[in-house]
Amino acid sequence: MPIDVSMETVINEPNAISEHIAGLKAAIDGQLSDKNRVIDHLLDIRLEFGTPGIVPVIDELLVDMPGLSVVENDWWSGALDRLSKASEPTGV
Repeated sequence: MPIDVSMETVINEPNAISEHIAGLKAAIDGQLSDKNRVIDHLLDIRLEFGTPGIVPVIDELLVDMPGLSVVENDWWSGALDRLSKASEPTGV
């Protein structure tokens, strides 16, 4: 679904979202991550996979993100788990 002629399309495929989140989770190493990098990842997901279920979760994560310059990887892993659940298709 094109947003504008000059803009890219939003990807709504659940498998692509899940694979992207799994890749981010697999890349977690150590106890801490740079907060700016985590913010960038969340904003990239929001832009690329702007599905209705994910956007409010990302917005909440951005507001509630702990730390001044680093984020504990336990928090980041939990945030990715929340995004994974939010991206799952819901049956009506």
